[in-house]
Formats: sequence, structure tokens, C-alpha cells
Amino acid sequence: MIAPAFTRALAQLPDPAFRSVLIKSLLVSATVFVLLAIGLWAGLLVAPETGYGWLDWVIGALSSLGLLIGMMLLFPAIMTAAISLFLDDIAAAVEARYYPTDAPGRPVATAPALWAALRFLGIVLVVNIALLPLYAILLFFPPLLYGLSLLVNGYLIGREYFEAVAFRYQPRREADLLRRRRRGDVWLCGVLIVLLLTIPLVNFLVPIVATAFMVHVYKRLRTTG
Repeated sequence: MIAPAFTRALAQLPDPAFRSVLIKSLLVSATVFVLLAIGLWAGLLVAPETGYGWLDWVIGALSSLGLLIGMMLLFPAIMTAAISLFLDDIAAAVEARYYPTDAPGRPVATAPALWAALRFLGIVLVVNIALLPLYAILLFFPPLLYGLSLLVNGYLIGREYFEAVAFRYQPRREADLLRRRRRGDVWLCGVLIVLLLTIPLVNFLVPIVATAFMVHVYKRLRTTG
């Protein structure tokens, strides 16, 4: 199921509708990242000095490393939140190309889409902040840190993409039941998406491909139950 769905999503990448969404989502993501970076950097600048040059250097180096890792961990969530604002454009393009005989999904109004994007971003921030002590320990074990981030954010992002797509086609209650029945498949899809989002340059295209990918996944899961 996953391989054919992903191949179809990739094949549609040159679609003009996808290019338009990419430009808009990049602008939103860049704006959010700049604001986040400014806020975090400002926090580092006001940190009190210890009076010991070597200790201040160590604290500054660890803080900078933490800032970089934090940005990397948050990138998938921010791109996902940004792309959710333009999900209808992508889903409609997929429907027109691959499912012309199916009933089209219901477009999501701008206000609910914005609220859903902010809500998702808030959840990801809360979860990752709660895991910061564990992340700090795992800084000395990079593979474990990456693996934990992959699993946690894979679950969150898989769920977000699936729900964003599923709510276009069926009531929330029914979509939730389907997601729970196939939670393993949805989680695996989320892990794949997060894995691709960590690849430099490729990650800018992934949210669009991932949205189209999840439309295909949803269609298949709904058919097979």
C-alpha cells in the first residue's frame, strides 16, 4: 500500500497546483522559522554569565547546539502546519487526476484550517518540550536521539496528515475510528514522512508529496477498512 501511494504522489509533483502550494508554504515556514530563531537567540543573549570564561563558552556552545537540534526537530512540524493551510489545493489536484469518479472532499474553511495548524504545532511543541530532559541525555547518543524523535514525531505527524485528509471525506468520529483501527499503518506513514523531512533540500518538497501520499493512503484504508 505504501509504495504505490508514494510513487503516485511523486509522479504528480510537477503539477502546477503543487508548485503554487510549495511557494506559499515555504514563505509561511520561512517566516515562522525566522521569528522562532530570533526568539530563541534573544533568549540566549540574555542568559546570565557565570564569570568563568571556559564555563560561559561551554554553555554558549551547548546552547547553540541545542538551538540547532531544536530547529531540526521542529522543522517537520512547522512544515506540516504550514502545508495544512493549503491542503485543499493538493487534495483537489490528486482527486482530479486519480479519483475523478469519486465524490470530491469537502474543502476546509480558512479559519478552521488555521486553528488546526496552530493546534497541531502547539501539541508538537508541548510533547517535544516535555521530552527535552530525555533529548538532553541522548545528545551523547545521536542515533538514539534521532530514533526517539523519529518515532514521536512520526506518530504526531502521521496522525495530523491522516486526519487533515480524512476530515475532508467523512465525519470526524468515523475518521477517528478508521485511524485507530489502522494506527500502525498511519504511524508507519508518519515515520516515513519525518524521515524524508530530515533530508536537506528534499525536505522542502516532502510536505506536498506527503499530503498527496496520504490522500492515496486514506483512499486505500477506507476501502480495505
